[in-house]
Amino acid sequence: MTVMTHTRSSPLSSLVRRYRELRLIAQDPVLLIGLIITGAFILAFVIWPLARVIVQGFFIADSKPDAGTFNLDQFTRYVSPQFALQYWSIFRDTLLMGVFAAIGSTALGFLFAYTVVRCNIPFKRVVHAFTLLPTISPPFAIALAAILLFGRAGLVTKDILHIEFKPGVNDIYGLDGLVFVQIITFFSVAYLILRGLLERIDPSMEEAALSLGASKWHIFRTITLPLLTPGIAASFLLMFVESLADLGNPVFIGGNVTVLSTQIWIAVNGEFNQQKGAALSLILLLPTLTVYLLQRYWVSRKSYISVTGKPTGGGAGFVKEPLIRWTCIVLTFLVLLLVFALYAAIFLGSITRLWGIDYTLDLTHYGRMFSAGLTAILDTTFLSAVATPIAGIAGMVIAFLVVRKTFSGKEALDFTSNLGGAVPGTILGIGYIIAFIQAPMPVVILIYVLLAYYLLAPSARGLIARTLVFLAGTLLGAGALLLNLNAKGRQPLVANDWLAPLASLPILDMQTWLTLLAGILVVLASVSLFLVERKSRRAIVILLVFMAAYLLSRQFIADWTLPILVWGRSVGGDFWPRFVASLTKWINLLFQPPMAILGFTYTALGAFIVGRFVPRARPLVAVALIAVCCAITFLGEPLALVGSAYIILAAYAVRSLPTSVRAGVASLQQIDPAIEEASTNLGADASLTFRQITLPLILPAFLAGLIFSFARHMTSLSAIIFLSSPKWPILTALIMSEVEQGGTSVAAAYSFVLIVIVLAAIGLMYAIIGRAFRGEGVELSLGAG
Repeated sequence: MTVMTHTRSSPLSSLVRRYRELRLIAQDPVLLIGLIITGAFILAFVIWPLARVIVQGFFIADSKPDAGTFNLDQFTRYVSPQFALQYWSIFRDTLLMGVFAAIGSTALGFLFAYTVVRCNIPFKRVVHAFTLLPTISPPFAIALAAILLFGRAGLVTKDILHIEFKPGVNDIYGLDGLVFVQIITFFSVAYLILRGLLERIDPSMEEAALSLGASKWHIFRTITLPLLTPGIAASFLLMFVESLADLGNPVFIGGNVTVLSTQIWIAVNGEFNQQKGAALSLILLLPTLTVYLLQRYWVSRKSYISVTGKPTGGGAGFVKEPLIRWTCIVLTFLVLLLVFALYAAIFLGSITRLWGIDYTLDLTHYGRMFSAGLTAILDTTFLSAVATPIAGIAGMVIAFLVVRKTFSGKEALDFTSNLGGAVPGTILGIGYIIAFIQAPMPVVILIYVLLAYYLLAPSARGLIARTLVFLAGTLLGAGALLLNLNAKGRQPLVANDWLAPLASLPILDMQTWLTLLAGILVVLASVSLFLVERKSRRAIVILLVFMAAYLLSRQFIADWTLPILVWGRSVGGDFWPRFVASLTKWINLLFQPPMAILGFTYTALGAFIVGRFVPRARPLVAVALIAVCCAITFLGEPLALVGSAYIILAAYAVRSLPTSVRAGVASLQQIDPAIEEASTNLGADASLTFRQITLPLILPAFLAGLIFSFARHMTSLSAIIFLSSPKWPILTALIMSEVEQGGTSVAAAYSFVLIVIVLAAIGLMYAIIGRAFRGEGVELSLGAG
C-alpha cells in the first residue's frame, strides 16, 4: 500500500520540485537571463531549423502545385526498382568514404601524436604548427592542391611521372582520391585529441612494467594502447562524422562517385527540390547523429585514462630505440613534406600562367581575384569578425551555466549547444532556408513570451498580476499593429457596424511606426527623471534615450552613409570604391538588425529599466515597455532572414559554438569554485562575481576560442553555400564556383589569400595571449566546413 501511494504521488512530487526549481532560478538573475538568452538562441538557430528539415522531408515544398501534401517518394526510392540501385550505391559510397577516412586520419593522427610526445622529435614546435595547417585552411584546399599535383594535368603525374590517363587508368578523382584528401584534411584534429591524451598518461605504469622486464612492444600493446582506446574510438567516430559532413572535397574531387552531401547540394542548387534535399538530409542525419552520440559516450569515459597532469619524467623521450624512434620520425616528416607540398602547390598554382601547360610566372590571377572577388574577401572577413564575439560570448555563458550552475536540463543545454557543429553543414544550411524563408512565428512568440515575463519580474508579484500586466502591454502593442494592418485592408476586424470606422484609420508606414515607438521611449526617459532612484537615474535616462536614438537611426542610416558612398566612388581606382561600398554596407548592417532581434534585445533590457523605477510606477512602465517591445518584435516579417547577412552570421556562430563552449568548460573546470564563493560571501552578487572574478580567469580560453572561431567562420563552406547571396558573397562559395568554371589558378589565389588572413588571426592570438597554435583548452573537433 505504501508503495502504491508513493508511485501515485511521484508525478505530483516531480511537478512540485520543478516549480520550486523554477522559483529558485528566478531568484538568480544571472542564471535566469543566461538560460533565456542561450535557450532562445539555440531554439531559434539550432533546434527549429533541424526540426523544419525533418518535417520538410515528409511534405512537398511550398513552391510546388501540391504544396504541403504528405509525401514519402524520396524515402521509397530506396526500395523502388527504378532508383534503389543508385540510391543505395550513393549511401554505400558515403559510408565507405567515412569509414576509410576515419581509419586513415585516426591512424595518421596517432602517428603524429606518438612521435611528438614520445619520440623527442626535432623541431617540435614547427612540426606542431605545420600539423595544424589543415585545421585553419578551407576544407577543400587539400582537394584543390591534390588536383594541382596529382590530377590529369598535375605536376607530379604529368610532368614528373609522365602518366597518360587513358580510359581505364585510375586517377585522383574518385573514391580513393576522395579518401586520401579527407585523411589529410582531418588528421590534424585526431592529432590534437590523441596528443592531449598521450600527454596526460602517467608514465609511472609504463616505467614499472619496463623495470619488471616487459618489452616495449608488450608495454605498448598491454598498457599504452588500452589507456588510449576511448580516445582512439572517439577520434574515429568524430572523423567519421566530419568526413560525412564535408561538402567541398567530394564536390572537388569526387569524380563519378557521389556521396550524400553532394547529392543534397545538387538537389537544392541544381534541381531546386527542397523536399528531396530535406529527405536526403534526414538520411544523412541518421548515421552522423548516431555516431556523434557514440562519440560523446566514449569521450565521457575518461575514467579509463590515468589523468594525473603532464608526465614529469621520461615521458616525452620514452622511446629510445633508434629503429622505432627514427621510423616514427621519418614517417612523420614524410607526411609533413607531403602537406607542405600540397600547400606549396596552392601558392605556385596561384602565380602560374596555366598549370599543367605553361608554368611561367604570372600574377594576373591575383588581379582577376581582387577585381572580381574583393567584395567577397572583405564581406567574408567582416561577417566572420562580427560572428566571432557572438559565438565566443554565447559559448562562455553556456560553459558557465553548465559548469557552475545546477538545474534540470543542463545536459540538454550542453548537448544542443554542440549539435549545431555536430550535424553536417549541408543539413544546417537547408534548415536555415526552410526555417527562415518566412517568419517562424512559433519561435518568435515563444521567445517573446519568455523575455516579457523576465521583464515583468520586478513589476508585479504573483503569476496572476504579471499575466495581467503582460496581457495589457501585449494587447496595446499587438493591437496597434493589427489595427494598422486592418486599415491597410480597409476591412473591419469583425463584421460589426460599430467597428466599421476602423476602415478609415490612417495607414502608418515603417518610418512612422519607428518614430512613434521612439517617442514613447523618450517619454519614459523624461518620466524616469522623477520616478527613478537617484543612484540609477542617469543610467536609465541614457539607456532609454540611446534605445530611442538607435531605433530612429535605422531609418536614416542609409541617408547618412550615402555621402560616404559617393565620396568613395569619386576617389577612383579599383580598391577604394569597393572598400567604401562594403564599409557603408557594414554600417547599415549594424544599425538595421532584424526587428525581432531588436525587440528581443529591448525586452531583455526592459527588466533592468523597470527594476530601477519606484515600486508604484513599475506596472505602468512595464505595460508601456512591453507594448513598445511587442510592436518592435512583430513589426514586418520577424526573423525572415533568407537573403540577409544575419542568416550567415547565425550559421557562422552556430557552427563554431562548440569550440567556444568546450574552451570555456575546460577553463572553468580548472578554476576552484571556492574563489567565487569567497566573493559571494564578501557581499558581491552573481553578476559582479562573474565580471570581476570568473571572466578574468577564463579570458585566455575566451580569446583562444575567439580566434579559432574566426578560423572556422572564414573556412566554412557546407552550410554557407546555401545562404550566400549576390549582395553578401562569401569567399569559400566563390572559390567553389571558380573551380566549377575551370578557374583553378584563380581559385588557388583565393585560397592562398584566405589562408593568409586566417594565419594573421592566429598571429594576433599569439600577440595577445602568447600561445599560437596551441590546442589545449580549445577543441577544434566540431563545425568544420
